Amino acid sequence: MPISISNVMISSKRPLGVTVLALLAFGGAIVWVCSVIALLSSDMPLYMTSYQIRRIGIIDIIMAIVALSVAYGFFKRLRWSWFLSLITLVIVTILQVYVYLRSFWALSSYPSPGEIGMSYIIVRYIVPVVILAILGLISIYLTRPHVKTYFGFGQPCDITSAVKENKRKIVSTVAVLVIITGLCIWGFTPSGDITIINVTQTPENPETGDTVTVIAEISGGAPFLGVSASLRCSGRMAGTVTSIDKNKYSFTFTYPFEDGTEKWCMIRAGDKISDVYIIQVGHVERSNITSLAITDVIQTPEQPATATSSVDISAKVTSNVSISEVTLEDMRFHEHGSGGGYCPMRSHGNDTYENSICTEYYESGTQVFYRISAKDESGNTAVTQVYSFTLSP
Repeated sequence: MPISISNVMISSKRPLGVTVLALLAFGGAIVWVCSVIALLSSDMPLYMTSYQIRRIGIIDIIMAIVALSVAYGFFKRLRWSWFLSLITLVIVTILQVYVYLRSFWALSSYPSPGEIGMSYIIVRYIVPVVILAILGLISIYLTRPHVKTYFGFGQPCDITSAVKENKRKIVSTVAVLVIITGLCIWGFTPSGDITIINVTQTPENPETGDTVTVIAEISGGAPFLGVSASLRCSGRMAGTVTSIDKNKYSFTFTYPFEDGTEKWCMIRAGDKISDVYIIQVGHVERSNITSLAITDVIQTPEQPATATSSVDISAKVTSNVSISEVTLEDMRFHEHGSGGGYCPMRSHGNDTYENSICTEYYESGTQVFYRISAKDESGNTAVTQVYSFTLSP
């Protein structure tokens, strides 16, 4: 009998560590809610797909609800909050280990790991270890005797007894979680192969100052999230992304183009990439008066692999007048996102211009598209076709 009285006396006082964890959970809930508000009130949605916005919003809201529930349960000494916190810690730890192992594998695949900056190593490989250590310490603390006693588990058999006494509630809770999980799997899983059916542009012949909108008709995608669709234009996404209806997505450029502007665009929907679409604004000079031409485009190596740190691109550019600029533009599509950019090509004599595309940090299967453009002092422009290659293992 004295033992049970002692247990009651101990459990009546909340441990300091539990109070700290409750406050941290409450603060985390506020941070996640603020994160959603900040995302929606900033300019970031202009450069994100609707899929990405929904995914980030859903994850932040779920984490805020879990954190708020844990904080409330810790303050009120509710047994279910102890279980919820441990389950959440296990899930987060598993996800953190998975992400860390993927990052570690990526580091080992770099051809020149010694050239990677220390700040990159700290963020990608040291910080995750610290986070895992903190998660482990919290898990150990929650299983300490005095913490379990606070939540009403004075003896080891109390946890088993609590499970038996609340068997019906636990079964009901598990059933609800299974149903919710099933709905999430159905709602977040693409319902079929994603297909880019059609792409149109308005206005068809834009003039200086016109707002250009590209509309893509896309089938497939997840019922809850739709399709992760994005527009890449000369190396970057260039406009707001909105869903017009079930299968149509609109990409509106946030700024007008100058006369003579030419852009080449591609649409990515899930794992599919569209053909190249050319947007020309006003009058694009293609006169042959100066015989401006780009020839002999050479890619080295012809079949790049993940061990290739860069791909060299060279071309001959000729004109009857001086060449004012030669530019290499590229787009890169990989499993977890996309990238790209543009840079001037350097003259190496004999009308040859060269530059390279960095592939050092991209995984196998990354698709790279590139094009060369040139301009001479007479204002004439020339462009090549769009070339591409895929990184092999």
